[in-house]
Amino acid sequence: MVYDEHRYLRVRLSSSNLHGWTAEPTVLDYGLIMICRSGRAMINVNFDKYVLTKDSVITLFPNDVVMTTERTDDFHMEYLRYDASILREASLQLEQTVYSQLRSDRCRSDSPVLTSIINAMFGFLNIYFAQEDCRCLEQLVLLQLKAFFIGFYDYLQRFPNERQDERGSHRAHELFNRFMYLLENYYRESRDVAWFASKMHITPKYLSNIVKIITGHKVKTIIDHYVVLQLKLTFSSTQLAIKEVAWQYHFCDASFLCRYFKQHTGFTPQEFKKRAPIAMDSIE
Repeated sequence: MVYDEHRYLRVRLSSSNLHGWTAEPTVLDYGLIMICRSGRAMINVNFDKYVLTKDSVITLFPNDVVMTTERTDDFHMEYLRYDASILREASLQLEQTVYSQLRSDRCRSDSPVLTSIINAMFGFLNIYFAQEDCRCLEQLVLLQLKAFFIGFYDYLQRFPNERQDERGSHRAHELFNRFMYLLENYYRESRDVAWFASKMHITPKYLSNIVKIITGHKVKTIIDHYVVLQLKLTFSSTQLAIKEVAWQYHFCDASFLCRYFKQHTGFTPQEFKKRAPIAMDSIE
C-alpha cells in the first residue's frame, strides 16, 4: 500500500522497486529501513556493495550515498522512511561508536530474528498508517526506531560472532567511519585530502590507505564524488546564483566552481539546471 506522502512528510511506510536509484548515485537526506519481499538487487552504499534477496533487511541513514546497480524484474521491497530529525531523536542515547557500528553492519540477509522483528514492526505501523485520522504516526515511528536500534545493538553485543565480516581491521573501519562523518558534515569546507587527514590527526597517506582498503577507491575520488552529488542537489533544489553556491562551497570564485562541476559531470551548472528534473532522492 502506498500512502499519501503529502500527509506524512516526516514518516512514510510504502513499497518500491528502487527504480529511482538506478540512474545515478543519490545522497539521502532521510533514513530508511528496508526489507526485500521478492527478487534480487545489488545496491551500493557509501562505495560498498550489498546484495538484497527475499527477507534481507538493510538500514540506511541520512547522507548515505546510494545507487542500485542490478535489479531483477520481480524485485520488490517494503520500506519505512523517516526524517533526519526523527533519526537524531531516536538515536539520541546511542553513543557515536554504537551508531557507527550500526552503519557498518547495516545489511542482514540470513537473520530470521531480524526479519521477524521488521515484519512485526511494519505490521504494527501498517495498522496506524491505514487510519486517515491518526495523529500520532511520528511518535509511533520514533518509539519503534528506538526499540529497533537498541535491540539490534544488544543482539550484536550478545552474539559478536554474528557481526558481518569486514575488510580491514576494526581500527581501519573506525577511522573510515570518522572520515565519512567529517565528509558528510564538512564537504562544503574543503575538498583536500590533507584537510580531512588533519582533522583526524593522521597523515594523508594513512587516510588514503584506509579508504583504499575499505572501498577500493582513492580518497580524493570519494571526496569529489560526494561534493558533486551535493552540488547537484543544490542546483536541483534551490534558485541560488552560481556565485552564492561558490561562496557556500568555499570555491575561490564562480568560474572555478563551473570548471570543477563540468570536469566531473560533463555539464556546466547552467546546462545541468536546464536538463529534465531528476528525482534525486526518489525511491519510488
